[in-house]
Amino acid sequence: MSKLVKRAVLLASGFALAQGAVSVAAQDATATIKRDSEAAKRLDEPSFQTREERLKSKPLDWNTTIGKPKRKAMTAAERKALEAAKPESHEGGQPNAKADEEARKMHPEEWKDQK
Repeated sequence: MSKLVKRAVLLASGFALAQGAVSVAAQDATATIKRDSEAAKRLDEPSFQTREERLKSKPLDWNTTIGKPKRKAMTAAERKALEAAKPESHEGGQPNAKADEEARKMHPEEWKDQK
């Protein structure tokens, strides 16, 4: 298998794992209620019109609102691709040939003494 294919498999599996965790967390504790529906009319909305009502209100518990994500088990192919992957880095590209020209246009006051 070529290095490019291995990288593509690794990237795709990482992306799939991230998407799966997000969708599982969203599916478990999400409920949508339209404003004009009967369910919305039955909800008792808190009133925050006075200072006392605002002081009595409790802050949202972040952990209960977001839920807990569940880990998705990796398939054998994903695990094998992850184990076979090697960390690599790439060489930098060529420097911008027009960098000085652009810098002179954008910052002429700093280039006055240099010719």
